[in-house]
Amino acid sequence: MTQIADPGIDASPGSLGQPAPPSLTGSPSGLPWSALVTLVAGDAVLALVLWDVPGILRTVSVLAYLAVAPGLACVRLIRIPDGLTRFVVGVALSLALGVLVAQGMLQLHLWSPLLGIVTLTVIASLAALIELGRDVLHHHRRRRMEPA
Repeated sequence: MTQIADPGIDASPGSLGQPAPPSLTGSPSGLPWSALVTLVAGDAVLALVLWDVPGILRTVSVLAYLAVAPGLACVRLIRIPDGLTRFVVGVALSLALGVLVAQGMLQLHLWSPLLGIVTLTVIASLAALIELGRDVLHHHRRRRMEPA
């Protein structure tokens, strides 16, 4: 009976079926786009809030970012191979982080919508920076181990 290999699982000897580390998140250009998009989107959302952009643009952008980005940035660090599962867990984690940040601000008597948005943006940005650093280190290790 032949076994079909899962492209997200490393089948090399000694890997114990662990998820294969992405080669800089699998992008052909070698850039970890998801982490870069998270960083740029965080800056864009903060700019919309700080500049007090009126209307639906700010509302939709901020809500979409807060519902997806912080959790998805954190979930990418644990490398869940299935994209749909990663997205669902990321959204759930984003909502949970939002509740935890709000509860923390209430307990500390520091309630501020701007502080909440900044805190969640910092969480997403730190996770994205960790992902970038990890991928760069992995890329340099692979290049060092390749025969010349």
